[in-house]
Amino acid sequence: MADYPLPPAPAAEQHPLPPAPVAAGYGEVVTEDPAAHARNAPSLFADPLAWLMAEAAAAAVQDHGADLAAAGDQVGMVTVSETGTLDTMRAIAKATARGRVSPLKFAGANPGSLAGLTCIRQGFRGPTLALSMPPADGAPTAAALAAGWLARGSARYVLIGTHRQDGTVHAARCLILRAAPGPGPRTEPDLSRLTAPALLPQTTNG
Repeated sequence: MADYPLPPAPAAEQHPLPPAPVAAGYGEVVTEDPAAHARNAPSLFADPLAWLMAEAAAAAVQDHGADLAAAGDQVGMVTVSETGTLDTMRAIAKATARGRVSPLKFAGANPGSLAGLTCIRQGFRGPTLALSMPPADGAPTAAALAAGWLARGSARYVLIGTHRQDGTVHAARCLILRAAPGPGPRTEPDLSRLTAPALLPQTTNG
């Protein structure tokens, strides 16, 4: 049998990387008492950390300087938290032993509520995702997901929200990303604020 040479392998297609997204707003809330930030009502319940995240997101939207609700279908969110809604999950576990579980609290225990509550209150209806991991590990992944959504046109803006706990201090931070206006140097967004230790603001006397 004659040997026939194999055809040459096709050249690998070159796909230029899209421009890295740019920061368009930032907000954070630092506290030792997340429950003090909750705004639960008879018809609405969410874990205190979801309310804390929603407050940080509202601060980021204010820092952005424009109402993003008009672009609601094109605004997505990724949240990163190692503990998430664990407090509410524990409360539900205790209630289960008594044979009664509140449907509202059951829904509010969903880790996705860290993004969901913000989207409900701000009118965002784009893609969402919750990552259950420390911010230092999850923020780069969240940024990569955001860049993909922006590059594909799945969103015009993406909020990255992180929650970090250090001792008794909780920090909820939110960074708004948008697509770069055009080609240029690819500079990854600075995520250091999203992963920094949770430190209460220092106060000084007189």
